[in-house]
Amino acid sequence: MKIKILFISLLLISMKSQAQDVTIIDVVEDSYNTSSIDTLQIKSGKPQVFLIQIQSQNDGYSIADDDIEKKELQKNFNSKDFNLNHITKQSYIRLENGQFIDVSDLDSSYGAVAFWNGKPNDKLKIQEGIRLSTEFVSEQLGQKKKSSYITNSELQKKEISQLSKNDNFTENSRKVMNRFLKKYSVSEVLTISGYLVLNENQTKVKTITGYEVNSKGKKIKYEQIFLNEFEQPTKVNHFGDDGKNVYYSIEFIYENGILKTIVNDDRIDKISYNDNQLFFTSDLGGGEETSFYTLKDGVLLSKRILIMKGDAGYEEQNSMVEEKIEKGCVNYYINNELSSMNCHSELGKFPFTNKYTSFQDGEIMQSIEYKVTKINDSKIEIVSKNSNSTGKTTAILNSLGLVESIVYVSGNETEKMLFEYTYYE
Repeated sequence: MKIKILFISLLLISMKSQAQDVTIIDVVEDSYNTSSIDTLQIKSGKPQVFLIQIQSQNDGYSIADDDIEKKELQKNFNSKDFNLNHITKQSYIRLENGQFIDVSDLDSSYGAVAFWNGKPNDKLKIQEGIRLSTEFVSEQLGQKKKSSYITNSELQKKEISQLSKNDNFTENSRKVMNRFLKKYSVSEVLTISGYLVLNENQTKVKTITGYEVNSKGKKIKYEQIFLNEFEQPTKVNHFGDDGKNVYYSIEFIYENGILKTIVNDDRIDKISYNDNQLFFTSDLGGGEETSFYTLKDGVLLSKRILIMKGDAGYEEQNSMVEEKIEKGCVNYYINNELSSMNCHSELGKFPFTNKYTSFQDGEIMQSIEYKVTKINDSKIEIVSKNSNSTGKTTAILNSLGLVESIVYVSGNETEKMLFEYTYYE
């Protein structure tokens, strides 16, 4: 990476910086005209920040999709503090006082943050690398601000360090545990956005075997769930495309009816409790993820904190996802940004409705509405609608109210699944 600051007279035709908060110089449709290098002339006056993220022609002039630092600068500072210029294409940047940033070499990649206070007699300040751009800019402005990934990482580590080392298993813990176990004892295809709408009562069920039915009518096993006499899962097998070989398995170990250990193919999770909270830490190899589960208004809420091992200098790779009940909806956040929303009617009552909405950068990306109607004791219908299509799922129940088959139809698409059960006497 290289940044050249040259003090020369401005001889070329100038281009005034736009008055918008963010000026972006980039590649259009991944094409690049080598006969034309952008020249950006900056007038004195308002402070300027240049976030430089450029990849070389050897990388096909691809624009880095890492916009963490740009979002940090936009979030942590007032737009009145400075103009933010996001430079993603080889360019010349000329300041009115004669200073010059040369990031025009087609064979070079550049990553840096530059600051000019807009005063004709003052020089550019440059930081090699874009990480901690908030701290760099804050220092130039005489402020004391931290990147949110630094602050969040500190708070997350503190939360984990304060977890109780001793179990506090209560009746509230049992309720959380029982609902948590339903994640494994009820096939995911029988839920809507994680909510239980089918097979909620599995009294005396010993095994559940799920099959996909292909276009030729052949049953292909995809899942098998084993339960103990307390409706608790003891083992879950997931099968490959051939329906014969187990590609992933999970086992559950209990002590006096209390879940203590989950054995996955690649790790072992030890379960702990603190009243209305179930939690465990998973070693994922490169990092450790601590998962928390609580029960509120009958809804199981999750929170997961991922701390990378040896994260000093890489705190932006740490992450947190969390579900919260807000205004009657379950909102899902990724690093404190709203990712999706589920707004549902009362659980356990028909008709049951749910509206799922996903977001990106505050904009709605997708919206799906579900309506679950109990036709009679042996038939339930689920209608799903989005902006492009409508689908209908018909579930046929046996005499115990358990799903025997589901058929999904949307346009010309049809999918069918079958479920078989064995029982304790």
